[in-house]
Amino acid sequence: MNSTIHEAVDGLYDLIYPPKCIICGELNPHYLCASCIGKIDPVPRPFCLRCGHPTHGLTCRTCWGRSRSFTAARASGDYGGVLKQAIHDFKYGGMRALADPLAHQMYLYLTTRCDIPWRRADFIAPVPIHHTRERVRGYNQSRLLAENLSRMTGIPLDDSAVIRHRRTRPQVELTRRERLINLRSAFSVPEPERVKGKTVLLIDDVATTCSTLRECSRTLISAGAHNVYAVCLAFGA
Repeated sequence: MNSTIHEAVDGLYDLIYPPKCIICGELNPHYLCASCIGKIDPVPRPFCLRCGHPTHGLTCRTCWGRSRSFTAARASGDYGGVLKQAIHDFKYGGMRALADPLAHQMYLYLTTRCDIPWRRADFIAPVPIHHTRERVRGYNQSRLLAENLSRMTGIPLDDSAVIRHRRTRPQVELTRRERLINLRSAFSVPEPERVKGKTVLLIDDVATTCSTLRECSRTLISAGAHNVYAVCLAFGA
């Protein structure tokens, strides 16, 4: 089903069942009210300057000595409460309409609290999912976020600069070590000249160990990208 049909169906559904905030139940056309969005917790400080996860020093043990991956990674909030429920409904509950308010949450973070030079990005790229998983789910949630962020920031979108050509097991099922092995050679850059010398703003929904962001970024860097700044909705526990 293409996006135009999806929008028509969503519009008809909203006429029959007026949209409500998924958290508090108040009528709201965006399914997330400002009051509930205001309850999203930021990532606790101090955090690693490289991966953005909470740590006691400037660089966490996971990032120490690593190279050829993302330049820096950040999250718009901590994975809990409002943000956890919203992401779950967005990713697994078919709530495509949450793409806009969740992307807006990321935009507010980027423009008010983010400490990495994301405005230098030449284009925005979503973390890809395998086409079989996208067919089952009906959409790639990271692409929907990236599309909205491109509109909000004015940074061009390139949703095929990096692709996932190998299907992998869901990361949530695996240990940290298994996640690294699971993702090896899962991504590729079909046309390296499109990324050569470019700064990429890589977008994802949730990062727990950052394994997916690292491997996707490593693929872009290996293909010639100059910098990769990764930003996701939340850092999972």
